[in-house]
Amino acid sequence: MLKYITALAVIPLLVGLGCTDESPLVPEADLVVIRAYLFAGEPVTEIRLTSSLVLGSEDSVAPPVSDAEVYLTREGIRYALQPTAGRPGFYDYPGSELSVEAGAEFMIEIAYLDRVASATTVVPSKPTQVAVYPDQLGVRELGFGLGRPLFLNDDTTAVQVTWANPEGGSYYVTLENIESDPTPVFEPPAGFGNRRPRRFVSIPVNSGEYRITRRSVTYLGTHKVKVYRVNQEYVDLFLSRNQDPRDLNEPLTNVTGGLGIFTAFNSDSVFIEVVAE
Repeated sequence: MLKYITALAVIPLLVGLGCTDESPLVPEADLVVIRAYLFAGEPVTEIRLTSSLVLGSEDSVAPPVSDAEVYLTREGIRYALQPTAGRPGFYDYPGSELSVEAGAEFMIEIAYLDRVASATTVVPSKPTQVAVYPDQLGVRELGFGLGRPLFLNDDTTAVQVTWANPEGGSYYVTLENIESDPTPVFEPPAGFGNRRPRRFVSIPVNSGEYRITRRSVTYLGTHKVKVYRVNQEYVDLFLSRNQDPRDLNEPLTNVTGGLGIFTAFNSDSVFIEVVAE
C-alpha cells in the first residue's frame, strides 16, 4: 500500500512570518522569499523571488522581486543569472555552459535590500527501472454532477507506475498530455467554463509506485509520465505547509538570510495512451 507523505499537491506561494522581541507577528525585515528549482539535464529557468508578506497584510499575493542580484555557484565557478523577460520575479541563466547533473552541488546567493540570502543543494540521482503497466488507460464519459465528470466509486481502473526505491527515497509523479491538439475526455456543460489542465502533479510518495486513475486525465492521446526524485528539503517544506493554520510557525526553509526553498530534481520518463472506451 502506498505510503503517502501528507502534503499539498502543488507548492503555493510562501508567506514569510518573521519575529522580533516585541511581537512574534511583526517581521524583522522585508525578507526575500525564494522558490528555486534545478532540474537535471534542463536549463536554469525556475528561480523565482518574491517579497515576504506580513501577517494581517491586505495583499493576497506577494510582490515579485525583479531587481535582485542572483548567482549560482558550481565547483567554485560563479554564474550570474538575469531577470526573465515576461516573467516578473523569475531569473534564468542565458548561457549553455552551466549544466545541471546528478551529484553536482550548487549554491545560490541573492543580494537584495542590503541583505544576502543563500542556500545549497545537491542534484539527486536519476530514478531507475521506471515502468508502467499497462501502457494504456481507457476512459469513458459517465455524465456530470455539478459541472464535474462522474466516476463510479468502485472504479479501480488505473495505470501502475513503478520504479526502484530500495532506500525509501521520496518521489513525485507528473502526467502531461503531449498532443499538439488534444481531444478532451469530457465536454463540460455550458456555463461551467473550459478549464481542463493538461498536466497532473502527484503529492510526494516514499514508496516505489503510484497509481494513475481515470480521475487524473482530462484529454485523450499520448501522455508523458515523469517520475521525479526529490531531496529532503522539498519533503520538509511540504510537511511544514500542512501544519495546523492556528499555529503561527514559519514554514521550514533551507535558506539562510531569507525564506523559501532551493532544491534540485532528477527524473525519468515513460509514456501511456489514454483512449476512449
